[in-house]
Amino acid sequence: MEKKLVTEINIEDKEITHFASFSLQQAFNDHHYFELRFNHDQMGAPGLISLDDSRDFVGKTLTASFGHLPGGMQHFVGLVSKVELSQNHGYHGVLIVSGYSPTILIDRGPDLGSYLDKDLNEIVKLATKDTPANDLKVVTNASRSASIDYIIQYRESDFAFLNRLSAEYHEWLYYDGKQLNFGKPNEQKEVALFYGRDVQEMQYAMEIAPIKNRRFSYNSKQNDILQGESTGKASGTPDLSHAIQASNLTYSKIFNQPALIRVDNDDDIKNLVENEEKANTSELLKVTGRGDNAELSIGSIAEITMSLRKELAFTTESLGKFLITSIKHHIDENGKYHHTFEGKISSTERLLVRNFEKPQPDMQLADVIDNNDPQGQGRIKVQFKWKCLTNDVTEWLRVVSPSAGTGDRGNNRGYFAIPEIDDQVMVAFEEGNIARPVVMGSVYHSANVDSSPLIKNHLKSIMTRSGHLIEFDDDPNTQGIKITDINSNIIHIDTKGNNITVTALENMTLNCKNMQINVAENMDMKVGKDQSVSVGNNQTTSVNKDLGTTVGNNYSLSATGDIQESSDKRSEYVTKDFVRQSETSNELASEISIFSQKENMTLQSGKTVEINSAEKSKLF
Repeated sequence: MEKKLVTEINIEDKEITHFASFSLQQAFNDHHYFELRFNHDQMGAPGLISLDDSRDFVGKTLTASFGHLPGGMQHFVGLVSKVELSQNHGYHGVLIVSGYSPTILIDRGPDLGSYLDKDLNEIVKLATKDTPANDLKVVTNASRSASIDYIIQYRESDFAFLNRLSAEYHEWLYYDGKQLNFGKPNEQKEVALFYGRDVQEMQYAMEIAPIKNRRFSYNSKQNDILQGESTGKASGTPDLSHAIQASNLTYSKIFNQPALIRVDNDDDIKNLVENEEKANTSELLKVTGRGDNAELSIGSIAEITMSLRKELAFTTESLGKFLITSIKHHIDENGKYHHTFEGKISSTERLLVRNFEKPQPDMQLADVIDNNDPQGQGRIKVQFKWKCLTNDVTEWLRVVSPSAGTGDRGNNRGYFAIPEIDDQVMVAFEEGNIARPVVMGSVYHSANVDSSPLIKNHLKSIMTRSGHLIEFDDDPNTQGIKITDINSNIIHIDTKGNNITVTALENMTLNCKNMQINVAENMDMKVGKDQSVSVGNNQTTSVNKDLGTTVGNNYSLSATGDIQESSDKRSEYVTKDFVRQSETSNELASEISIFSQKENMTLQSGKTVEINSAEKSKLF
């Protein structure tokens, strides 16, 4: 005896009692689509929906419940998005009310988001938090519990973002008719199907595919390439083990690809390749079929059995348990129900998602939030100049430099300049991967630049935060290089005049082992107050022509050893007193004259005055 199908369909408060057909398409990682059809040529009959009635359905909620008694009912809540009248050949045609699961509410349009140090459950909740729970309930149960250091939603709808997270982290994502599940639910409904009774058509397929993979990712914090390789180990049911072995034999070469997601350590890359292998393995065994058991629903586990004849008797044998990943329900005007479904082996932990798009990021503007890298690697944190629901600062990002590396003297070779806090920077993405932002450099804006004095673009400069300045001047009238600190201590190379000027407001100190000063022409030295010259060993002064020394007050010359003077002629002029004192004084000359021009001359001795001459002595 055929089981009675119970169907309850409502659009808002309007109960639908008569319809031509109802169909519902459900699949993992996709919106569910429904169609409710009415025969337009029967308008006016009791309980039928008219075209005028249907206009009010747009934007309203549809609820559908169907099932065979006494079995369980399955439920679906959707949103009417379209009403159309389809006609041809002069007939009244068909009125079609169609729509989608409420997951379209988070597929509104491209959006942006920046998430720092959050796990997948938190990210999903933040991305969907502005959607009322009574419109769409989102349940998170991600297998990965560890936080992700940084992730970006880039010009993709919230649903597309969740779909990409599902694909990249191999988490389940599906709408079960009442709620959107991110992650594998803790409980799944099981349905028993019997081929020949409630399964009329069935195809059980085994195929091969490349399942082993090798992934790598450069980790700048460790300056190391993290890499992982899946094992390709055959396990599971005999059919699955055979498919894995055949796949490994056929596709013996392992493909190498950079990791699509951020990986921070060896465990991350290991988990990535293992999950990707599990997802690839889920494609090796599939079952498709057509049946009429209305209990079968998306995300449920179906155990399919069949009757096989062995010798003189029939035995029941289980084909296996399968996870239903796609199902299409259909109810006709007579209340007859059938479905087509697709399933994968129920032990599947990870699913391969094909229908997702990778963002293609452009360069983005951002503001520097922090530049005090705790690991001393010159990285910065920025916040994108976005207006969005969640805009966390980034993880520590590397900064591109014209030259960077290690030199003969150690680290910091090259151009080392870290952008300042509140600077505006341009951010690009390595390999075009939204998971790998890198800072390209800083850009000026109206609040931090004035180029009006540089009409001829003659001046290039480097200025630090406090105001230290290096200027390169290409103007023919003022050409040169000037280094100026915030106190106006200056080193100026005057290219036009071929002059160099060094200005120090306080002290100037030159320290070196040896020094040579070569002046081709004149050298002037002016000292405002005192000058002191200290020489640790010998000092030699050589003057090719005249040497003049002028002292405004006293002049003192002292030597602990001998003083020797040698010249062609010597004149001494003393305006007042002349005193010479020594232990012994000797003067030798071919001729000596001593003349007192005005007063007396006195020769005085503590003992005897002796006057000796080789010839004669004259005293007057």
